[in-house]
Amino acid sequence: MAPLTAPIHEVFCSVQGEGPLVGVRQVFVRFQGCDLTCRYCDTPAARTVGGPCHIRQGLSNESSVEVENPVDCEKLLPIIDNLAGEHRPAYHSVALTGGEPLLYPDYVAALSEHLHQAGHKVYLETAGHLPQALAVVIENIDWVAMDFKLPSTMMEPVAPAAFSEFLQIARQRGCLVKIVVTSDVSSEELLAACQVIAEVDSNVPVILQPVTPVGGCRPPQPITLLEWQLLCSRLLDDVRIIPQCHRLLNVR
Repeated sequence: MAPLTAPIHEVFCSVQGEGPLVGVRQVFVRFQGCDLTCRYCDTPAARTVGGPCHIRQGLSNESSVEVENPVDCEKLLPIIDNLAGEHRPAYHSVALTGGEPLLYPDYVAALSEHLHQAGHKVYLETAGHLPQALAVVIENIDWVAMDFKLPSTMMEPVAPAAFSEFLQIARQRGCLVKIVVTSDVSSEELLAACQVIAEVDSNVPVILQPVTPVGGCRPPQPITLLEWQLLCSRLLDDVRIIPQCHRLLNVR
């Protein structure tokens, strides 16, 4: 059988900067490639496929080793183990991010299974628009952090039905929904997104994440964020406002 491979942009250790697990130490596996066009993309280097994988080491991530792409799944495991070991006892889990990890469902499924067998917990960060791919990998995922992309934040909007189907699968595990909000977002589109979420599960934590200024995108005013939290809470039981904390800390 041919080795299972996927294009990996980088592997490094840092703190989770978004959502309810903010602040925990994770090993991040960032995949290359993305099929969406977010106006606020903060990892443009990982959008396309090409170039080596960078294994970033140390607390500062300044030193790195290049590994040829695509990376064999089995060869990635000792790299993750080594990074996790260097950061114990603070180390918490492995974050699969991108890019878009679910472009490679067979790879993610195999990797997460191997990680579980080695005693790791797995945190999947995904755009939340590929439900069929999620169904392939969900068995060995501990947390699903899905993005609900609002139309005004996208060059090409995603159909709400895809997010609904995705959430129905994701809620089998620890699940959260992140909604990146910009100054261009309307109350109407935000409320429509909350309606889709509430129809699946009104108890799922929903994070309103003010965009970190990038590519002309600006965050909403603080008072607007507070108003939106109240608005969303009419439909949802757990709505929080959490910015990108790793950006505030100036770490990867």
